[in-house]
Amino acid sequence: MPSGPERPRPSGRFLEKDLGDEYLFLRADGNRFHVLNGSAREIYLLCDGSRTVEEIVAAMLARYRVDERTATLDVEETLRGLAEIGLVDRG
Repeated sequence: MPSGPERPRPSGRFLEKDLGDEYLFLRADGNRFHVLNGSAREIYLLCDGSRTVEEIVAAMLARYRVDERTATLDVEETLRGLAEIGLVDRG
């Protein structure tokens, strides 16, 4: 039984550093790192556990001149990638 809309949030499995243009992640054991920039960084920053995917899409629509379908696809693809590498938990 679903518990409500999905609200992506940071996984907490990486050390993080926001450098403004880029967001760096280092796994605690130091064996892996990731760098986000551009819209991927912005989407990650919106994943604080309080926003639904739809609210993240709306925020991106307010920032960029793209149609809703494109924004939705971009947000979904980015969230899928962030979850696959362990940066966000979806739920």
